[in-house]
Amino acid sequence: MKTIIFGSEGNVGRKVREIFPDAFRVDRVAGADLVAEMHDLDYTAEPLKSRLAEADIVLHFATSASVDAPDSIHYQAVIDAARLVDACQRIPVPRVLLPSSDWADPKPGWVPIQTYGHSKRVFETMAAMYRHSTGQRCAALRIGWVANNPEDVARSPQWLQDNYWPNQRLFAEIRSALDL
Repeated sequence: MKTIIFGSEGNVGRKVREIFPDAFRVDRVAGADLVAEMHDLDYTAEPLKSRLAEADIVLHFATSASVDAPDSIHYQAVIDAARLVDACQRIPVPRVLLPSSDWADPKPGWVPIQTYGHSKRVFETMAAMYRHSTGQRCAALRIGWVANNPEDVARSPQWLQDNYWPNQRLFAEIRSALDL
């Protein structure tokens, strides 16, 4: 399957490359096939135009994972995701995955919903809009905590440990969300 990973060099993107090793990789840092900021991408120009036209799967992980990032970061993430979803819709790409989080509906004992969580709710709405307008598969997966280093889990607070997703769970949840 022809796959594109946006945010391929971030924590989740790097891990997901294990199950999509031949994916075309897009990120703002070196190592990706296409190095660019999400807000600078032109989906009507090469190489993205032809890559999207051929894609079976688009995975979007190019968004801040920081709950405490400034609100402007989360607003920009929504704009960037909307531009990507619009480009996918024009084709339409058969399977699209957007990142959501448990922060879209905080668990008891967590801080109340913040701008980050609201941005993830917008991603969930975009996924529903995509499914409605195209009839294609699109999910906004509420991804748990994906630690950079598994050794960090034991040193973390219990509430975070309870929300930890090892690679196997991450991969299984992605496959399920995409119906693979």
